[in-house]
Amino acid sequence: MTEPPVRLKVLLRERHWQTYRTFCSEYDKAARSVDPTLVGGWPSRAQLHRWLSGEVKGLPYPDHCRVLEKMFSGWTAERLFERCPVEAPGPPAGEPAEAGISGVGELLGLIEERLDTPAPGEQAWGAMSHVRATAVAGLRSISEVLGGQSFHGVDAQVRELGRRLLELQQLRRFSDAEIRELAGLSGHVVELSATTYVHIDTLGRATAAYRIELLNLTGEPISRMTREVPFEHTGGPLAVSPTPDSDRRMEFQPMNGGSAPARFTFEISPPLRPGDQARVGHLCENGRFDGDHRWRQVIRHHTRHYTLRIRQMNVQLADCSAVEEHPDGSETPATDGLIWDYDGDDVVITVTRDYLRPGQALTLRWN
Repeated sequence: MTEPPVRLKVLLRERHWQTYRTFCSEYDKAARSVDPTLVGGWPSRAQLHRWLSGEVKGLPYPDHCRVLEKMFSGWTAERLFERCPVEAPGPPAGEPAEAGISGVGELLGLIEERLDTPAPGEQAWGAMSHVRATAVAGLRSISEVLGGQSFHGVDAQVRELGRRLLELQQLRRFSDAEIRELAGLSGHVVELSATTYVHIDTLGRATAAYRIELLNLTGEPISRMTREVPFEHTGGPLAVSPTPDSDRRMEFQPMNGGSAPARFTFEISPPLRPGDQARVGHLCENGRFDGDHRWRQVIRHHTRHYTLRIRQMNVQLADCSAVEEHPDGSETPATDGLIWDYDGDDVVITVTRDYLRPGQALTLRWN
């Protein structure tokens, strides 16, 4: 059974002080009236996490206790660090509850934490606990909620990323859990969806088209990215060009002179600002399949949904298999996302995977 939360955590949530910067600001206000020399003596982010998770044995240093008792008048330090039997107290009688505010505060706190210290690439999707991310009740606008007194002192960049994620939730019908997953990836570029289409003609000549939906959750504009198209053979220098459905201008610079595999960088214009989304795509021509039929796609960013589709003309399929590789070198079958069928004389093979991480790879083999 899950333990009740620490009372300090409940009170911070009730007052909408759960982001680290807001906590430090309120700490300093209380410290000035207790002892001006204590201003700036707030706990580190890791130390505050230990306080709120109940990992502290005993009580913090006396100076911290004095400031906390000033912040939360009427509560002793001992009671602030007790487990609270109720998840959260309701609003005082006669005061309306602000629907969704508590969850938005938690979301902003997570964004702020990840921007300061981005989670490593191997972080698993699905590891985040549930949070009520929905911002707005009735006709209140997202900007009104995020710009209100409840979030005074929250960094403007954190609020902007929070606003973009909450808009994304409404537009894409993402669940609260999915939005928290994305907030947990703040500090990274995310691919909301990525699709690779490989077309092979009767002579083994092949093209590969990529369509990617990018989301910039970093604190800086993104204009340059590196990619690879894993052809093992060529029928001439591999040539890369943008697809017409890209909504940003793209310029390509090969890194290995058109040999296989195709490695290149591309510049997107205008740059992808923090919180922005963009569809980009590129086409790689002059690939070739000789003998072995394999496609191994390495994942470069956290990817919510990936699709690989192979069409080969005028063949009969003997067998096919798909494997998902993990950053630690282990493998798991990807047969649950593998389907194939014939379209006239062509065979069409499709593999789909969700919640992939940087350093993973998906390998499809067929005969």
